[in-house]
Formats: sequence, C-alpha cells, structure tokens
Amino acid sequence: MIDIKFIIDDALLSEYEKHYFYLHPKARKKPLDTPHHPSINKWFIMKRPMMNALKQKLKDFMVWFIKYNGYENLNIQECDMEFIAYFKTKIRHDVDNTVPKFFLDGLVESGFIADDDSNHLKSLVLKCGYDKNRPRTEILVYNVKTN
Repeated sequence: MIDIKFIIDDALLSEYEKHYFYLHPKARKKPLDTPHHPSINKWFIMKRPMMNALKQKLKDFMVWFIKYNGYENLNIQECDMEFIAYFKTKIRHDVDNTVPKFFLDGLVESGFIADDDSNHLKSLVLKCGYDKNRPRTEILVYNVKTN
C-alpha cells in the first residue's frame, strides 16, 4: 500500500519557476528542463562546478516541493521508495541511469526523510515508462515509520 505519492510534472515545474524567478529576478534560464532526474551519464561527465550547480538546483527544487506539499520536517525514520520516470519519447533509457541521487538529497535537506542511508531508506526501486503527453516522475513512498 502506498503511504505517500508525489508527482513531478511540467505543471509543477511551472509553479516552481514562479518561485525561482521571484527569488532570482536576474535569472533568465529555467532552473529545471525536465520533470525527471538527469541521467547519471550526463551529470557524471560534468565538470565539478557544473555538477555542484545542478545538484544545488535539484536539491532546492525538492526542498520547495516538499514544503509546497506540506511534508517538511516529517522526519521519516524508515521507508521504501519507488521512483518512476515517464519520458516523453520512446528513446531507450537505462533504468540504472535514472538514479535520483539529487532528489534524495533534497528529501533529506527538507526533513522529509531523516537520511537516505540504508538504516532509513530500506529499498529503492527505479522504473522507467513512456508518456508522450505527460512526462513526469512519480515518487511512491511505502511502509512509512516516523517517531
């Protein structure tokens, strides 16, 4: 049974852009291009400053996202998570390249989960799908235990 379900889609990214451009009025580029975590193949070859900037943008987004949904400081002590990335094209995607490292860092930073280590995050399931009309990431949280 799913305890918590989050959906990150283009509509949500538009909401976040309003917040982001309010905080950064001189910024011209959208903070996030897609509603899913970038491929590990893309961020692994980045130079360290670019990788850190991407990590910070995704972490800031997730902190905002959790607060937007009213789950900040939930401090989940134990759970299982499933991340399903629905892409808008049928181009082949390796499931293992969808590792949500920076999303998880944001979930910890927001206080949603206590930590993303194996004592707190008991399992992590990654899946990929195709949805031409509504690319998105679904985050399913199971077996939630809080204090």
